[in-house]
Amino acid sequence: MTSASKAKGNSWERECAKILSNVFGYHFERNKNGSGAFTGGKNASRREYLSETQLLSFMADVMPPTEMKKMCVECKFYKEFPFHHFLINKSIPDLDDWIGQQYDAIEEDSFWFIAFKINRVGSYIVIPSDECEFIKNDKFSHSLYYYKDREFIVTEFEDFITRYKDEIFKKCS
Repeated sequence: MTSASKAKGNSWERECAKILSNVFGYHFERNKNGSGAFTGGKNASRREYLSETQLLSFMADVMPPTEMKKMCVECKFYKEFPFHHFLINKSIPDLDDWIGQQYDAIEEDSFWFIAFKINRVGSYIVIPSDECEFIKNDKFSHSLYYYKDREFIVTEFEDFITRYKDEIFKKCS
């Protein structure tokens, strides 16, 4: 039996896959196999014997199409989120955990991000700023977040991927 929080997370994964499919025009699918935990962290040794296809099928919550196989998307759906921490430069433990988990799960050449949704607030993206050199002179509303001396952009999810879909496609193909 699926818990309410697991069902909520699964629904966001399906919604995220649908949004990505609509924006990019290719089919994205919720990963029913689990996510990066299968090959990340303590389970990294599994990478030695899995094929590329098997590895990709366990890397993230949303499976990208072959045309964008370098994309690695992790999804989170939470009741609340301390957005005010961006204003006082205070760390956000959940966000630190999410980013750390991504580093355990991704391949070196992956283009990765975290898509997170907060009840009755909206959906957002966390993405390493060094992956986003294409935004250098563009003005859009976002916050910066720092984790282990790396800078991340946090902004509205669908607006970001729609605005930069061509650049994202190039990085993922």
